[in-house]
Formats: sequence, C-alpha cells, structure tokens
Amino acid sequence: MKVNVAQVRYRGGESVHFDLVEDFSALDLGIEALSFQAPVRVQLQVNNTSKAMLVNGTIHTELKAMCGRCLESFVYPLNLSFQDEWVFRTLATDDQLETALLLDKDEIDIKDRILEQIVVALPMKFICSAECQGLCPTCGANRNLTPCDCGEGVRDPRLAALEKWQTND
Repeated sequence: MKVNVAQVRYRGGESVHFDLVEDFSALDLGIEALSFQAPVRVQLQVNNTSKAMLVNGTIHTELKAMCGRCLESFVYPLNLSFQDEWVFRTLATDDQLETALLLDKDEIDIKDRILEQIVVALPMKFICSAECQGLCPTCGANRNLTPCDCGEGVRDPRLAALEKWQTND
C-alpha cells in the first residue's frame, strides 16, 4: 500500500485524497490466527499544514474469527476511523520524532501502519453475537444449536454447606 505525497509536500493548506485496496495475508496473533475475508479498503485524506501532514483515514475489511463463547467461526466486519500525523524527518520536532510517522521520501509504504491500526482496534475477545449462549460446561454442546438441560437442578457438591446457611439474618 503505497502513497505518494509529492503533490502536497510543498503546498501548505493543500490536501489530497487516496482510495487504496489491497489483499492482506492472515494475522498471526499468537493465540489465534485471523484471516482476511475481504480486501482491506483504505481511504485517506492527507492535509498539509506546512508543519506536518495530518491524515484522516478509514479502514474497511472483514476478518474470519472464532467466537470466544461457542467456538464457531464467523465473519467479523471491521470499520474504523483513525488519525495520523506524518512529517518529514528533517522538519520533525522532538515530540514528532516519537509520535509521528517519519518520512524520508515522497512515496511511503503504509501497510505496516494500517496493520497496526487494525490490531489496535481488535476486541480482546471475539463474540459472534450478543445473544450467543456459548457451550454447555457439562456436555460441551453448543447451546445456540442444541437446547441443553444437563446443568439445570445440579448443584455443585462443594457448595452444599452453603445450603444450610440461614437467610433470616
């Protein structure tokens, strides 16, 4: 994913728009791998402020993920907005050296920056839907597909002493 900012580099107040599409390979997050089910679409609005380039962007794609409750795979739509600051290394202030994307030339490969935005936006635990009932802890059946009553009426024997507790306090 390459962007060329040459047309706005020396023109303060100018802006340029980019529409980019690219297929990304799977993300290996250590515990689980996520695969992209659709190309990653990125729209960027790059504004030259004379001191830096402010970038407003949106990312749209779909990921194949596994639900943390029922363990079924599903398609997770990802639509996110982000803001970024790009500055040429020779013009960067001390603060910008630590926070901005530093440019050495007019053409930039922003694929790593886009992947960074995607990873930061991912939930800690994927859930296929708010209504997902998960798996039965006793028999392991998917409660979304099969009604299961093996846990009803069964009390944990470790908690039997609590049944004798008087509730009229």
